[in-house]
This record gives sequence, C-alpha cells and structure tokens, in this order.
Amino acid sequence: MANTQVYVNDIPVEIKGGSTVLQACEKVGVEIPRFCYHERLLIAGNCRMCLVEIGGAPKPVASCAMPVGPNMRVYTDTPLVKKAREAVMEFLLINHPLDCPICDQGGECDLQDQSMVFGSDSSRMYDPKRSTEDKNCGPLVKTIMTRCIHCTRCVRFSSEIAGEGILGTTGRGKDTEIGMYVEKTLKSNISGNVIDLCPVGALNTRNSFATKFQQLQQQQQQRKMKQIQLHQRSISTVSKLRTAGSLLRRIKL
Repeated sequence: MANTQVYVNDIPVEIKGGSTVLQACEKVGVEIPRFCYHERLLIAGNCRMCLVEIGGAPKPVASCAMPVGPNMRVYTDTPLVKKAREAVMEFLLINHPLDCPICDQGGECDLQDQSMVFGSDSSRMYDPKRSTEDKNCGPLVKTIMTRCIHCTRCVRFSSEIAGEGILGTTGRGKDTEIGMYVEKTLKSNISGNVIDLCPVGALNTRNSFATKFQQLQQQQQQRKMKQIQLHQRSISTVSKLRTAGSLLRRIKL
C-alpha cells in the first residue's frame, strides 16, 4: 500500500497505509502506554490505555486499533488524553492488590511503571478488592490471578502462536476472569512464553526467586518467640516472628 502522511503532535510523518495510529506515534518517538497490544499478536484493544485524541473525533480513540488516514492529526499530550489515561489507570487498579513488595514482577512491572507516569496520585475507590481463585496451568506456570488486568495477551498467545486455544475469558465486567473453559493444563513446548508476555505478576514461573524465598520463610527461617509484656497494665502475650535475626512481625496473642 502507498504511504500516508499523518501529523503526530503537529509533526509530519510518512507511514505505510493500513498502519495504526500507535505505529505512527512510535515512528516519531512518541511513547504511547499500552498493556494489551503486542506487535506479534492480533489487536484486541481492550485495555484502553493507548487512548489518543484525533482531530474531528468526538472522543479519544484506542490508537492500537485505529488505522491511519490521509492528513490525520493525532494529539497525545492534551488535557483530554491525560485525563482519560488517569481514569483508565484508576479503573485498572480498582481490584489490583498491593503486592508490589512481594511480587515477582516488582521493579519491572508495566503496570507499576505506567501508573507512576500516567496515573493519578489518589484513588476514589474504598470498596473491598475482588479476589480470584488461582488456576492450575501446569508444572511450569504459577498463577496469582488477583493481579490479572485482563489484557488477554496469554489468551491470544495460546490460540494464535501455541495453537492450543485452552485459555479464554469468562464472565463480564467485574466478574471477568482468565481461565480454561475445560480444566486442562498448558502442555505446549512454548507455553512458558506467557510468563514473559504477562505485563503484571499474574503469571509467574514456579521456580522464581520470590516463590523460593516465600517457601524458605514458611518452612525454614521462621520461628516464633513468646514474650510477656510487663510494661502494660494487663499482662499480654506477644508472638514475635524472626527471620535470620531480623524481626519481621509482632503479633498480639
């Protein structure tokens, strides 16, 4: 197809016809946040994090699913776009647990990084967070599904690349879950790639450092010490949890 000229933040760029707005933005060096988009997978457009403003459009559009048009004008840093990204990030964090200190993905998590750059500094949600039952995906992949943001990368990889079609989504709205329609395990030789594809810590390897560290804490290093608190009006027993000489937790019994 012939090249098409578009304008990204008033910067002209020539790009192949049929390309997406997101690809045009990347060509001029403009960073667009995304969770569901991956260049080797089909477009889903369900995370809505890549919203941009297009001249003449009544509302922000998902740049990963929008094809470019002749002389299209795209804006990525307007107040409308910033507000929309803050709202999407707030929505994604409604049911996401605060597991960052113990998460396998901590420090290299896309959700963590993008919430710092594009998210708000406060939340309006005070309701209890949803909990989801972990799935048995086999001997390699460990799941912590309360961290899942439903980007469906693993679902598309399973059907498009691995050719298994085992993973899928069930439920609607707040009841959406990633899992198997029929209880099976991931048996493909390349199924371990879903661990790297997952933008958060929902899919991990069973031999990860965090998993081993947690097992060591639970099985070997922890020991309880009971102590009588004499400085209080009523005598109370306190259980202290220690790991390698460091006090981890103090529990009143």
